Amino acid sequence: NVESVKLGAGAWWLGGGSHHSVVVEFKDYIVVVETPLTEERAEAVLAEARKLVPNKPIKYVVNTHHHFDHSGGLRAVAAEGIPIITNEQNKPFYEKAWKNPHTLEPDLLSKKPRKATFILVKDKYVITDGMQSLELYLTTNNDHNGDMLIGYLPKLKVLIEADLFTPGPPNAPVPPVAMAFANQLYDNIQRLKLDVTTVAPLHGRVAPYGDMLKMIGKN
Repeated sequence: NVESVKLGAGAWWLGGGSHHSVVVEFKDYIVVVETPLTEERAEAVLAEARKLVPNKPIKYVVNTHHHFDHSGGLRAVAAEGIPIITNEQNKPFYEKAWKNPHTLEPDLLSKKPRKATFILVKDKYVITDGMQSLELYLTTNNDHNGDMLIGYLPKLKVLIEADLFTPGPPNAPVPPVAMAFANQLYDNIQRLKLDVTTVAPLHGRVAPYGDMLKMIGKN
């Protein structure tokens, strides 16, 4: 189940489950941020992206980090020949893992083997056509994952992030570890001088940035 919510001109948040994605439209192509969990979820996300923006190819898929629930659909992306944008630390891991046999339950990449194409991010990577831009940044001092990317849509002031801030129901109790991760995300936003009004999380609900500031006592 994939349910799309429009974030603004040329951008959609794809929910409908526990793990989410974002679609960004450019002049001649689209970019998908995150194909999580499994081949089935990845295929459903890619299909929804093509439905939202017909007649434009998916040029890139962005992978935020290597944890299994965020990278589990990447083999389906590789099978379609779509380049994967990820932090430079992840390529050796993916290449080694994907060389192993997948014989118990062969997937698309097993049935039609092809070499995955990676675009590697060290600290920052920008996708732009002059009108729409998607900025990708490596987070620092991140206790959840040391190779994690966050995304930012400057035109819409939307932050795309995984695992660091998971907006739950209003006034719900927040575990200390979630507070720590949200504070680290805040520190990265300040370091990068991002002007954020909306958080499009890859878990939880789309939320005003003010909800995160309230949670960590910064407003």
